[in-house]
Amino acid sequence: MKKKTWLITESQIAACDLEGAIISVDPEQISDVQIFDSYGMVRIRIEGAGGMSDVIADPASRKFFRALHERWPWAAFFLHLHPIGMESPAEEILDLAIFMSLILVHVDDLTLAETPQGFCLRYDADQFRRQLADLQDRAAQLAEAVDLPPTSISQRDALISRAVASFFKVGHALNQPPPKNRKHKK
Repeated sequence: MKKKTWLITESQIAACDLEGAIISVDPEQISDVQIFDSYGMVRIRIEGAGGMSDVIADPASRKFFRALHERWPWAAFFLHLHPIGMESPAEEILDLAIFMSLILVHVDDLTLAETPQGFCLRYDADQFRRQLADLQDRAAQLAEAVDLPPTSISQRDALISRAVASFFKVGHALNQPPPKNRKHKK
């Protein structure tokens, strides 16, 4: 299977053009074979976005991606995701950061603060968990509809959970203050 890149343009976001944005991955408009072949193989790229903060902190992007989820709730089925580590390729980190952004746009109490090491993200953990669970449930429903075996569905669910956990683990490691050198008494 070949990865497919789905570009969401700045003009689609500004106009909240959901139909134009999702046409290539809309289960209502593509065949079951195309859905099956796209399982875990789609990379979203967002024109003009240089990072997560461009998505989660921008009111137009938040509005667009919240509406996108209402119309197209299958991100966890389609998106190319892997757990990441400090040495992961930039593409995999970006894939996961976009997926995390799709969850975080639904979190109301979200604070992004700059730290000496990078940035700190504060959010309502219960709201985050509910949104993630919804994405995982929707992925399982679509997988079932196209006759993916239950083992594939549970493996995908576990992969998503490991990927999300790895995102926070790497973020935590990157935002740790440098160790202080202690002077020893003689």
